Amino acid sequence: MVKRVAFADGFFRILEVMVLTTDLPWPQPMITVTGPVGTVSEGQVYRFVGYLTTNRRYGAQMVARFSETVAN
Repeated sequence: MVKRVAFADGFFRILEVMVLTTDLPWPQPMITVTGPVGTVSEGQVYRFVGYLTTNRRYGAQMVARFSETVAN
């Protein structure tokens, strides 16, 4: 679930996301998701497809290559 849109420029977003389920090795309840995910709404549940990386300045995050809204 998107908790906060931290940055937006065109389709590129930096999001603070609450992890509900994942296939990635991510044990934390929150993750930063970056990438060209388009328009998103805070509080909405999305499925992000991408990979984990470590940003030298901001730490671990997921780079999303695809996103879709999940029906509530």
